[in-house]
Amino acid sequence: MPKKDIAAVLSGDLVKSSLLTTDRQAIMSGLTRAVESARPYLKEQGCRLYFSDIYRGDAFQCALTEPEYSLWMSVFIRTELIKLRAGGVRADVRLGLGLGAVSSWNEKKISSSDGEAFRLSGKALDSLKSRKDKYRRLRIISPWSDEAALLSVLASFLDALMQRWTPEQAEAISLFLRDTNQEEASKILKIRQPSVQRRLQTAGHFAVKEALELFSQIIKGRVIKPQLNNAGL
Repeated sequence: MPKKDIAAVLSGDLVKSSLLTTDRQAIMSGLTRAVESARPYLKEQGCRLYFSDIYRGDAFQCALTEPEYSLWMSVFIRTELIKLRAGGVRADVRLGLGLGAVSSWNEKKISSSDGEAFRLSGKALDSLKSRKDKYRRLRIISPWSDEAALLSVLASFLDALMQRWTPEQAEAISLFLRDTNQEEASKILKIRQPSVQRRLQTAGHFAVKEALELFSQIIKGRVIKPQLNNAGL
């Protein structure tokens, strides 16, 4: 990846991982399924997604070649893990989203890559571990100081919204994020279409859509698209 190109990197870890016992494996499996479920949709958008797998016991990274979809990926990961709570799994993750150039790109081991996007992603994740931000689960850091406040508000808004979702609402939002219409969602979830609509409305799906569209517009106005080889998805 040339140095001038901009990518997005998500760094994440489990919340209170030292207290997890039987839930840990379920969360790790859920995270892997979330990545695999996201790939087909992102591929349709022309975006390649790279996943580091789990390292250091509870940490992971995702890198996206089309950064305008990185906030979508952040929301999607959270929806998939919130769904696990229906089975009593205490799933929660912190996510630091970094936007910027990449100086060293290793597709086979993405966690060994380097550059501004990776460093800002790590910085964003570390900031969520401070005492004053212990209730926050999402932060965005970019190289653009004039957009910092707006990106921070978008992250805070979506973070606060997601923390209120039930597993049932997350199921509906997960399908909504992948452009599944309500009739089809009702068949998948085995509930009536009005019930799907009610779940989406109470989850604030219209606000999620507008926030993601605004983020995409901001990023599209800033980046030079990466030119990678055909490895990846």
